[in-house]
Amino acid sequence: MTVHPFIEAEKTAGHNVKRACELLQVSRTAYYARRNGVPGPRKVRDAELTEKITIVHQRSRGTYGAPRVHAVL
Repeated sequence: MTVHPFIEAEKTAGHNVKRACELLQVSRTAYYARRNGVPGPRKVRDAELTEKITIVHQRSRGTYGAPRVHAVL
């Protein structure tokens, strides 16, 4: 479960973001990074891998399952 929408709601309501982050044990840096929409390196790598998996699956005309896709990758 992510607490970032809760912190955003608190901010919109005029409450202190610093205090909300402290109470929920979330760093303000992480909150603002997620709020600004900057994808992390894991998310970027996952998107690249998803694209490759989709291509392999389409080239097999939808017949390859996870074991074959994994072998091709």
